[in-house]
Amino acid sequence: MKNYFSLCISVCFLICFVSSCKQSRYITERHIKTNIEKHEVGKQSNIRTYTIFKGNTIGMARYIELTGYKFNSEKGLVIGADRSYVPRAKYKGDVSEFTNVEYIHLNIEQTKSILFNYALLLEKIKKEKPRMNEEVYHDFTVSNHCFISFRKTNAGSGSEYIYIWINGEKYQLRTAVFINRLKKFVEY
Repeated sequence: MKNYFSLCISVCFLICFVSSCKQSRYITERHIKTNIEKHEVGKQSNIRTYTIFKGNTIGMARYIELTGYKFNSEKGLVIGADRSYVPRAKYKGDVSEFTNVEYIHLNIEQTKSILFNYALLLEKIKKEKPRMNEEVYHDFTVSNHCFISFRKTNAGSGSEYIYIWINGEKYQLRTAVFINRLKKFVEY
């Protein structure tokens, strides 16, 4: 029993250590610097970035970054979302892990539309009265590959968390944190 307990403690420590190593990945910075900012040989360039959110999502083993930028006269938002998963072991002791990164690029009007429509969704979700075992969703589609969502069950308010769906994958953030930071970026 003592060996089993020690093994459990070691595994928990390893999981915490590995997941803490993944906190700052700078996936949006890489995307902005290599795909949005234009680099020409022998010339200088300049871009400004604004960190909105970097971190793991609530209750899920997923990581998301939201970074705003100003380049030339353009202002936009890049969402970098990744999801790690462990494939079936191919041999004894295989600890392979894969990460799939998705990028969404939103212009400033699409970013502002999130702020406008989240308030409307909140009003709607607060009025819902789901039955036992029922979930009610209210969504706003931001782009072809991104929508925001609120979900309410008979056990919860439905407004504490906002869901950002990126190419069919759900990322959960605290509504107040996400909206406050997004407002600051729009004002930036």
